Parts: sequence; structure tokens; C-alpha cells
Amino acid sequence: MKAEEIFETSVKVMRELVTSEGMKAAIGRVAARAPEENVDLLDRERERVNELVRKIAEADTPCDVLKGVPQDLLDAMVLRYFRNRDVFMKTFPEGIESLDVGPVLVWAAMMISPRDDEPPQNTA
Repeated sequence: MKAEEIFETSVKVMRELVTSEGMKAAIGRVAARAPEENVDLLDRERERVNELVRKIAEADTPCDVLKGVPQDLLDAMVLRYFRNRDVFMKTFPEGIESLDVGPVLVWAAMMISPRDDEPPQNTA
């Protein structure tokens, strides 16, 4: 799968999971926070985002998994998507030749990088 196909697939899945209005609202909340607050949100919600992504990947109807998800968790998922999408595209600029899975699994692979599975680093 070429990099552009991976990108387009991930965008399509996000559009199916989060409505246009929901995405705009999450982006607005993210933009209203200080950058440090967004980093703290990603650290605080790391495990719950991982769990949410796994549930979405395993669900028969992935959109149903997001019903009732707390706003902070949705914001963290959106933040992680944009961060990981950029990292993924820089890491695999040519794509991944042997990638032959469904769209939601492509998205999930992008959403949970090895870095996301590691516990947050305490810098204090």
C-alpha cells in the first residue's frame, strides 16, 4: 500500500468515526488549550486511547464504540491521530508494500505506535 493510500484510508476512517461537526469541535478545543495542556492530555489519556483504538479495531460497528466517549478522550484520540499520522508518513514515505488489511486496521496501526504503548516518561 502506497503512503498516499495509507493517508487517504486513515482520513476516511476518521471521517466515519467522528462526524465533521465532532472533528471541528475537538480541533477547536485542542486549539484553545495551551500546547503543554495538550501534551498532558495525551499522557493522561494514553492508556484509554489505546484501549479505545483496540475496541474500535475489533468492533463489528466501529462508530458505535465512540458513543458516550468522554470529551477529553475524544480530544486525545484526535490529537494522537494527527500526531501519529504525521510521524507515520515521515517514517514510511513510500508506504508499506505488504500491508493488506482492512481500513480500520490500517488506521489502528497508525494510531498505536510502539511509543504509545510505552508508559509516559516522568521528567520531574
